[in-house]
Amino acid sequence: MLSFVLDAILLGLSLAFVFGFGAAFVTLIQTSIHRGFRPAAWFALGVNLNDVMMVMLCVMTSIQVVANGNHEMFLFSLGAGIILILFGIFTYTRKVKEDNFKGIKERTNEIIDENRENFKKDDDTPKWFVFLGKGFVLNLLNPFIWIFWFSTVAVTSGKMEGDKIKTLLFFAIMIGTCFCCDLLKAKLASFLQRFFNPHRIRIMNIVIGVGLVLGGIFFIVNGFVRFY
Repeated sequence: MLSFVLDAILLGLSLAFVFGFGAAFVTLIQTSIHRGFRPAAWFALGVNLNDVMMVMLCVMTSIQVVANGNHEMFLFSLGAGIILILFGIFTYTRKVKEDNFKGIKERTNEIIDENRENFKKDDDTPKWFVFLGKGFVLNLLNPFIWIFWFSTVAVTSGKMEGDKIKTLLFFAIMIGTCFCCDLLKAKLASFLQRFFNPHRIRIMNIVIGVGLVLGGIFFIVNGFVRFY
């Protein structure tokens, strides 16, 4: 049981800190800096609610595949491996837009606090459901999050041998971990925007891309060994 929980937590951390530095990350940081922690928390919740929806859809599909036998599971593992390899190649070659990671060295904490006070005084901050919906839709429109969940659910469902309750519990722990990490990102928004400059993001993309390609190869080989 301990290994089960640790695996879920580690995958949640991977989703938050390895796959989570795209458009949603930039928007989360900017929302926290310009609007405050609470709107950023609603945005993070919207992202994670979309993750829940995608997991439910992927789990229902993969459970049916598991029930059909080893041949279908091998094809599922093969598909997941190929997708990870393609995702890795894209991540490795992806260009970083410098406009999305401009530093905020010229902005002091006093200026940020003043901006937040102005938002409060003008009462122009959107309602909570606007941030919730923005997070949900932004995550929904990201095709690579679908790829991540498709691959992860395919492999995990195979390990759980089609046990729907155990699989859903696993992903509940995983998404809960990711949500806590997103809240931490919102709290540390100013520091993170200073730290993640284009050069560091580029290096991270290279490392992640290589890791995804190797992971895809592993899934294909492991699927062949296990199911043939």
